[in-house]
Amino acid sequence: MLDTGLAGRVCLVTGAANGIGRATAELLAAQDAELVLCDNDADALAALPLEGLKVLADLSRRDEVERLFGELAGRLDVLIHCAGIYRIAPLPEVTDAEWDQVLDVNLRSSYLLCQGAVELMRTHGDGRIVLFGSFAARTGGLRAGVPYAASKAGVEGIARHVAQYAGPLGIRVNCLHPGFTVTPMTSILNEAARAEAAARTPLGRGCGPEEQAAMAVVLASDLASFVHGATLDVNGGMYMA
Repeated sequence: MLDTGLAGRVCLVTGAANGIGRATAELLAAQDAELVLCDNDADALAALPLEGLKVLADLSRRDEVERLFGELAGRLDVLIHCAGIYRIAPLPEVTDAEWDQVLDVNLRSSYLLCQGAVELMRTHGDGRIVLFGSFAARTGGLRAGVPYAASKAGVEGIARHVAQYAGPLGIRVNCLHPGFTVTPMTSILNEAARAEAAARTPLGRGCGPEEQAAMAVVLASDLASFVHGATLDVNGGMYMA
């Protein structure tokens, strides 16, 4: 059996109450990691049947992120940032308020979390950060709106910058770009749009959240000990670099 090296590691998962975040938390629990589970959905977070520290927070706000890190007792080994929002308004219908919301939740949170995580991880010279971008960052999006595509392209840029800064500190940083994944977030797409996304995927289907989670956990584990500054496309062949 492959050893991920995650047993006993303090692992922070954002968006942990649903979708890819929940699947990631479940896989980390199976590796005997010490979980910190963060979400902005109080009811779903409370109902999450996993052991660990549960923190309700709006990660687009610096004070909320600082409060989250303040609850970690000075130790963090892994950050897997799954939280995000998805919007599909066509370009002429995008409002400034929608643009600001999506960029704050998807992009600003990534910057704030990386900033805080690196400061904690550098104290013990080791750490792993996995950020979630999107297939939309590669293509501009099929159904995704412009703020979503822009925010996820920015996430990859943050990952590359933080990788250059944090690598010499012993901290590995990588980005994962999912393709069409069946989660509560993508449920805003109608049936025709979901069918189209599956049809445009060479494997002929959407992805399960557990399939994305598995790749995130691998990137955070000892199995990927020399993978750094990379972007992993997990899209069933919908985009081939």
